[in-house]
Amino acid sequence: MSLELQINGNKIFAPLLGKELIMTPEEHVRQKFICRLVNHYQYTLEQMAQEVKLTGSKRGTGRASADIVIWRSKEDKLKKLNPIIVVECKADYITYG
Repeated sequence: MSLELQINGNKIFAPLLGKELIMTPEEHVRQKFICRLVNHYQYTLEQMAQEVKLTGSKRGTGRASADIVIWRSKEDKLKKLNPIIVVECKADYITYG
């Protein structure tokens, strides 16, 4: 399966959510990385999720979420087992250092 970015004006399609979102710089990075995860690393959309709420978070309001979460398999995701990868995306212009 090949996954490509779908941009329509100021909106970008989020395949993990099944809908278009406003295309912010961070959203563009997130959707581009999801395409890379599928096309280059062979993960499936069925084993990933977007904007997953983190439980027990001690950040600020306690409402932290992960941009992209990947489980070992679709079955592990459905069983709510621990994910194998958690991704936090930032816009291209944000640097740490």
